Amino acid sequence: MMALMWMAEWPPARHASDGTLSMSSNPLVDHHLLYAAVMIALAVASAGTVWGLGRIWARLPVVRDHRRLL
Repeated sequence: MMALMWMAEWPPARHASDGTLSMSSNPLVDHHLLYAAVMIALAVASAGTVWGLGRIWARLPVVRDHRRLL
């Protein structure tokens, strides 16, 4: 994860030559894109079932009747 965050902050220069903050970030890889990719990977891997409340949620009567809530 830290490598992805590093990519989003490339170039790593935080300060300009006069000492002011450069406020630079990578225009091609944004934090939002990285977080979206991580969230999609967790959803594809069914992380909610493995590490979360997915099993309990799936056993609720409302969810059993309406499978689209999974």
